[in-house]
Amino acid sequence: MTRLLTVPLAASAAVAVALAFLGAEHPMAAVIAALTICAAGALLAIASADVPRRTMWAACAASAAAIAARAVLPVPPIDPWPLLAVVAGVREPLATALHGLVPEPESGILLGIVLGERSSIGRDLRDAFAITGTAHLLAISGFNMTLVATAVAFGLRGRTRPAAVAVATLAAVVAYSVLVGPAAGVTRAALMAVTGALALALGRRTLAANALSAAVVAMLVADPFALEDVGFILSVTATAGLIAWQRPLSERLGRLPGPLAEALAATIAASIPTMPVVAAVFGRISIVSPIANLVAVPLFAPIMLFGAATALIGALAPAAAGPLALVSYVAAAALRRAVEAFAGIPFAAVEVPSGPPAGAAVAVLLLGAWLAAPRLLERLGRAAPRLAPRPIALAGVRSRALVAAGVVALVGGALVSFALPRAAGSRVHALDVGQGDAFLLESDGRYALIDGGPDATVLLRRLGEILPPWHRRIDLVALTHEHADHGTGLLAVLDRYEVGLAIEPAGMADVPLTRMWWERLARSNVPRRAVRAGTVIRVGGAAVRVLAPGDRRVEVPSLVLRVSAGSGSALFMGDAVDEAIADLLLAPDALAARVYVPPHHGADTSHAGALAAAVRPAAAVISSGALNRYGHPTPGTLAALDAVAVYRTDRYGTVVLTLDADPLVVRTAKAGVPPHRGGPVPRASAPR
Repeated sequence: MTRLLTVPLAASAAVAVALAFLGAEHPMAAVIAALTICAAGALLAIASADVPRRTMWAACAASAAAIAARAVLPVPPIDPWPLLAVVAGVREPLATALHGLVPEPESGILLGIVLGERSSIGRDLRDAFAITGTAHLLAISGFNMTLVATAVAFGLRGRTRPAAVAVATLAAVVAYSVLVGPAAGVTRAALMAVTGALALALGRRTLAANALSAAVVAMLVADPFALEDVGFILSVTATAGLIAWQRPLSERLGRLPGPLAEALAATIAASIPTMPVVAAVFGRISIVSPIANLVAVPLFAPIMLFGAATALIGALAPAAAGPLALVSYVAAAALRRAVEAFAGIPFAAVEVPSGPPAGAAVAVLLLGAWLAAPRLLERLGRAAPRLAPRPIALAGVRSRALVAAGVVALVGGALVSFALPRAAGSRVHALDVGQGDAFLLESDGRYALIDGGPDATVLLRRLGEILPPWHRRIDLVALTHEHADHGTGLLAVLDRYEVGLAIEPAGMADVPLTRMWWERLARSNVPRRAVRAGTVIRVGGAAVRVLAPGDRRVEVPSLVLRVSAGSGSALFMGDAVDEAIADLLLAPDALAARVYVPPHHGADTSHAGALAAAVRPAAAVISSGALNRYGHPTPGTLAALDAVAVYRTDRYGTVVLTLDADPLVVRTAKAGVPPHRGGPVPRASAPR
């Protein structure tokens, strides 16, 4: 009871939660219960002799009265559309600036964190964030808002007056809330964030707990159905954990530098309490979540700061925002790679039956671990005193210098890694673009893109994963034929990248896609060539030879390309039809290649066996979408390649093949799993 009296408003929050639960099922029973509690609380408040008890009972009575009044009195609806239209007009140029200055997928991360737009983040990357328990960084939730408010509050605490800290924290959260949109969930998250961060900045946990309790009551009075919103629950639990545990954890981490200790303490305190909620609602327990958050959350502040600066300055003067965009890219890339690395750990997340029992079980386990941790650490210290960490001498080192050094190290390390020369050799990247084709050829720092898949956003994301952020030139772009699953993505490439030359098959039909292709080429001043068999184009150290279309007229002419680079080669069949394949098989020796891309995503063809025998590949790559309705690749195609190592993008993700390595080296990546799961493929008996 003594502890409860230190936070007298906590009881009023409990009353509001109980009445909201009851009101969801039995509204009239909730009103009767609220009036009863109101009367009892008022009597107990009058009878109480001390101020804490009087405050607690009076707050309970007021909370119950407000809930009852909210249930009985009508509330006029508020039309948010005028404000939403104004916000949308402000956000559009900011989003355009981020898209133009930062490549995918990092621009998608920046849009999610800075503007609350998650549509540009690919499904595989979203899955990686979910697996690692870091998805809250991309969602405009209480946790996300709390990070913004806490970063401002801790950054100013001790350097200026408490009133100035309060004003700056409030201004930061209000600005961020307006930027991401004035939705109900955002408003609740902002209220939670301001409540927790201000009280922590002022250094009074009891004030923070009372403020949190008052905020819970206010939000339930405004919206009694807020308890059905997962964002509200996550907001409350994250803020409560921050208030209760941030300072004790920061003191236990006192041997670390001040900013690092506070950041780690805030991360643990805000993330651990949300784990039972995530288990109950989403049916997943992220085993790596605590460690992943320790790495990911400190990156939130530089991403938010530099991302917002990039958007604001980029909307006004894009050229001046270049350095900021580079820092934003580096921070977002570090976050992406960290999340993907943790997601790639075996058993990174465990699926559990969703529901309250799962949440309760996780809560019990966390409580047991929390209670047992001090004793275990004490025993460990006695058993192995030499392993105990020694204090870190940081006398005279200022926190600002440490933060600046960390940012410089992050940016400098990334710049050095980008500036280092790429590994020698010619590589083919079979990009995972779903049900479509897109192959990026890399040779001696030059690039050729063969087809672009069906989705421009996905293609730009895949290119951004491979190309350095400042590289905006593709020397050769090839559209094999006029189908959308091969050409739609190329339209975005023509807008975003400088293209040296564009090629297409001679005799390509005049359809909507080709008209848009020709129009974009003309608008971008890109040279265009309609090519036939016999044309050879150099891209770095690789030679791209056109094998088809030939002289025979077919309904859909498609480019068939053979790339040779040193001792390696690759054959791209496009969507060659049976008549064109029959012509190619008249000279089978010209088809021999180490890497083979079967025609039409592995569709049925009567020439599947003859093609495999003529090409004699060491590896085959099939680009197809997972569970596609066409059944690609078909059993007949796979049977013809039975003796060949087959890599499918629907199973392995993006596939990278080093053509001139001996033996052929293949690397794969899939759905948040980092690459390097492949290995060498033995060279075929005949030279390729």
